[in-house]
Amino acid sequence: MSAQTEHGYHGLQAGAEPQAWKSMEADIDETHVYIDGHPVMEGWEKPYQDAIAKIACENGGKVLEVGFGMALSASAIQRNDIGEHVIIEASEAVFKRLESWAAQQKHKVTPMFGLWQDVVKTLPSNSFDGIYYDTYPNNKESQHTHQFEFLKEARRILKPGGILTYCNLTSLGVLRPEFSSEGTTDKEAWERLFLETQKPHILKAGWEESEIKQNEIFGPLSPPKECEYYQHSSLLMPRLVKTATSAP
Repeated sequence: MSAQTEHGYHGLQAGAEPQAWKSMEADIDETHVYIDGHPVMEGWEKPYQDAIAKIACENGGKVLEVGFGMALSASAIQRNDIGEHVIIEASEAVFKRLESWAAQQKHKVTPMFGLWQDVVKTLPSNSFDGIYYDTYPNNKESQHTHQFEFLKEARRILKPGGILTYCNLTSLGVLRPEFSSEGTTDKEAWERLFLETQKPHILKAGWEESEIKQNEIFGPLSPPKECEYYQHSSLLMPRLVKTATSAP
């Protein structure tokens, strides 16, 4: 397993090539997904994944999920009243599990293999009612920013009135302790984190101020002490809603 510092995960390699992610060795079981030794997802996330998946499904219809992992959020999405569930996954090993899982689901599942950067450009504009993005950074440079690169493309494929939410635990595990201070509530700390480290990038990605809605905070959470990437008792659930009358 890669290195860990006092707060969060710092084991990502600088300059790693994203395309290499597809064929990296994966260790997958019912408790975790590790790819090339990196902790991608662990089972303790389930209550959070259940909650954040609901946000992406509030409109029903066609839902896009980016990143399959352990099927925690995917299974949660399937428990909602949706029409179609499109899933993009970049790891060959994880994608094989996705294909097997998809055949057993209640709602239609459309698995799409590849890096989201390659797949999303093939998707038509205004085609999804909800989107949930939760992938793993491919290198150190993208640890805190890869979600914003996706947000630039996601607004185009989201229908007017569509809802998008996202998660980047590998970033938040590092950032959240920096906003803790005496006399500051958990909610206040999350609000300041969002205003300073998320909102400016969301606006730069082309979203309008009015499309950034009130965040929800999920908790309590109890990550095991052994978890390398996250050690806080609550988590952020952002909500972006594309203006009903806006262009792609």
